[in-house]
Amino acid sequence: MNITEFSDNYYKNALVLAYLGDSVFTLMVRQYLVKNCNFKPRELNKIANTIVCAKTQAELMNQLKDSLAQDELDIVMRARNSHINSKAKHSTLQEYSLATQFEALVGYLYLNKNYDKLNKMFDDLVKERL
Repeated sequence: MNITEFSDNYYKNALVLAYLGDSVFTLMVRQYLVKNCNFKPRELNKIANTIVCAKTQAELMNQLKDSLAQDELDIVMRARNSHINSKAKHSTLQEYSLATQFEALVGYLYLNKNYDKLNKMFDDLVKERL
């Protein structure tokens, strides 16, 4: 399968979108750090982990909720209503749910090639934390 080939089946499961979104978001954070910080990998990882965690992603989701388009809200609501069978070690169930919503949104935007919105979200909400 080509990296750019996806079928509509990927859009049906919000947890699959969250799985992909987690990877995309992690890559965005790590790319930014590698490009802009002259630290050893251990320090880079430490910084990245403060952003790519359920607590921070929940905060980001709360900041984004009022600015989402209807299709994006639909994805977020599907992720919210998904049956999540686990949670992160250092977060509440509510934080974990919001983080899953955020990751599903990132996955959705990525699959729709809405890179401008992804980059704007990153610039507006994440860079200030790094």
